[in-house]
Amino acid sequence: MDTLTFLIDRFDGTDSWRQRYEMPYKPGLTVLACLIYIKERLDPTLNFTASCRSAICGACAVRVNGHALLACDTMVDDLRGIWGEGALGVSPLGNARVVSDLVVAWEEKVERLRLARPGLDAKPEFSAQKGCRQAPADMQAIARQWDCILCGSCASECNKLTDSEKDFLEPFIFTHAARYAGDSRSAVPMRHVEAMLEHGLWKCVHCMECVTKCPKHIRPGEDIAAMRHMAVAAGHTDGPGPRHAEAFRTDLGATGRLNEVKLVPRTEGMVSAATKHLPFTLRMFAKGKLGVVEAARLFMADNPPVENIDGLRKVLAAERSPS
Repeated sequence: MDTLTFLIDRFDGTDSWRQRYEMPYKPGLTVLACLIYIKERLDPTLNFTASCRSAICGACAVRVNGHALLACDTMVDDLRGIWGEGALGVSPLGNARVVSDLVVAWEEKVERLRLARPGLDAKPEFSAQKGCRQAPADMQAIARQWDCILCGSCASECNKLTDSEKDFLEPFIFTHAARYAGDSRSAVPMRHVEAMLEHGLWKCVHCMECVTKCPKHIRPGEDIAAMRHMAVAAGHTDGPGPRHAEAFRTDLGATGRLNEVKLVPRTEGMVSAATKHLPFTLRMFAKGKLGVVEAARLFMADNPPVENIDGLRKVLAAERSPS
């Protein structure tokens, strides 16, 4: 009889280990069905969370072979099509405090969600008698963000969050801030954007793991980009983040090519670039990655324009123009 093998990460509050389980295979099993089988038939001490079994509550999110997914909405047959018939490794979500086995803590993340200042302050015209009616097109503009079920899959795979959570928030928090900032009924949309400016809005590294792993096809990376646009349009142009973006735009508009030698000084200023990055620059020279003549040439002069640069400039101008 064909069998399924799972290697599940266990944690009892003190010790961690990986435990092997085998169960009969049959087509049509979800990962959650397998976890329930293991708990009910093989090991009642295995802990995980689940509720709706309909991809609505988000409680059953785990990692399989290092990728976050909803256990109730993921077919084992699909995983076998990707990974073959070998053992499947199941672990708790990343970038979260593990409580027991596959169970992670949410108290800290819910508290951090408050930083998005969730809640709508309606425009004066929406009185209590009239209600907050919204045109269908305006509702559709934020419908995707409303689909967030707080499963934590985006946060689990976020590379910036893995590096440090001290200066960056879970991607779903940015999505919730964008939901209120983009709501046509809001009287103070910038309140949510400015809150995110204080907590890493310009720190996203564009790995797009939050986009590829979201089971609801939400795009936190795009929500971050949208709030950056709102921030710049509102005059929040100081700081390395906005200057870095403007440096990119300058090079694209000038030649269509990025001049990386000039990028750091434009972003951080000449003094910071000369002192902060000097050791790295010297190592590049020592390893032959950068020549003195080449560096001077790139810094003193821009690259020649790419072919059809006028078309690119029209695109940049259209993007900058008010819609």
